Amino acid sequence: MTGERMTVEEMTKKYPNEWLFIIEPETRANTTHLVSGIVQVHSKSRDEVYEASRKFKGDAAIRWTGDYTTEERRPQMPSYRPRNLN
Repeated sequence: MTGERMTVEEMTKKYPNEWLFIIEPETRANTTHLVSGIVQVHSKSRDEVYEASRKFKGDAAIRWTGDYTTEERRPQMPSYRPRNLN
């Protein structure tokens, strides 16, 4: 990983149809709408990204960069999670 901060649009272009584990997420004021962050892990495998998230302590987000237009393709998870304190 480069450790470079990217916008959601840049992430989607660089990692199409992948799951992303994003650290240091920036959200829109007073919302959980993801604006930018640093991609720590990217994979076609959702399980690989979930595993990375379990080991991380701090603010992070998980995002799918694929097609959201059909119900069966829409991932059933939030795009942002607050600090992991466990």
